[in-house]
Amino acid sequence: MTTNDRMKTPVADASWLPEIINPEGRFPCMIVCDHASSRVPAAYDNLGLDPADLEKHVGVDIGIAEVVRELARLLDAPAVLSPTSRLLVDCNRWIEDSRCFLTESDGIVIPGNQNLSAADREERLEAYFWPYHGEVHRVLTGLVERVRHPLFLSLHSCTRQLGGGSLRDMDGGTIWHENRVFSDALIAQLSEETGLVIGDNAPYSGIGGTFSIDYHTWGSGLPACGLEIVNDLLLTQQGRSLWAERLARAVKAIVHQSMTPAKLPARESVSL
Repeated sequence: MTTNDRMKTPVADASWLPEIINPEGRFPCMIVCDHASSRVPAAYDNLGLDPADLEKHVGVDIGIAEVVRELARLLDAPAVLSPTSRLLVDCNRWIEDSRCFLTESDGIVIPGNQNLSAADREERLEAYFWPYHGEVHRVLTGLVERVRHPLFLSLHSCTRQLGGGSLRDMDGGTIWHENRVFSDALIAQLSEETGLVIGDNAPYSGIGGTFSIDYHTWGSGLPACGLEIVNDLLLTQQGRSLWAERLARAVKAIVHQSMTPAKLPARESVSL
C-alpha cells in the first residue's frame, strides 16, 4: 500500500475522524494541531494509564485545541485537528522514529506501548495517523487552489518544566526547518506584545525531529513554521482567547506585510 493509499483509508468509526474546521476558509493560512486530543479508543484501555495521566502534557497539548478553533474562526482559516492522544500514535513524528510510539514520557511509563509488534504499530498508523495527514493534505490542497500561496502554521503547547529540568523562561517558541522566513516574521510580530519572550527554534527545534511541517510543505515554497505556547498560559478561557486573538493579529500582519509569492519560490506539487 502506498502512502497516498494510506491517506485515503477510511476510519471505521467516524467519531475518530480528524476534526476539520472551515475546510473552505478563504484566509491564506493552513492551521494544524497534531496533539489536540487526549482521547484513546476503548479497545486500548487508556493504554494502561490512569485517565488523569492522559490529560497531562504527556498525553495532550493542553489548551491548544481551543486556541486553534478560535483562531480558525477569527481568520476564516481552515484547520485540521488530530482526534487521538499523542500517546496512542504521535502524528508529529516520522513513523520510523521511536517517539511515534512512546514507551515512557516525562517519567510516566506507558504500559500499552510496551513491546508493540510491527502489526500493532501499523494498525494505529492506518486507523489514526494516515487519515489525519490525509485530511491535512486534502484541505491544504484546496486552500492552495483558492489562494495559491498560503502560510502553514502548526500549533502546540508545552510544559513550563520538563522533568527535573530548569524552568522555561519564555512564553513560547517557533519551530522551523527548511525556511525560517515565517518564523522570523512571527517572532517579530509577537515580540511587539509587551513582555512576550518568544524562542527561535526553542524550546524545541524543527531541525530533524518533527513530521507535519516537513511532510506537507518541504520543497513546496510554502512559508511554514510551528509555534509552541507554554501551557500554563492556556489554563483559562481568557488565556486561550488572548492567544487566539494575539495570533490572529500577528498572522494577518504577516500576510499583509511580507508573505507574498514574490519573496519565496513558486509552489511545486507536493510529492506524497
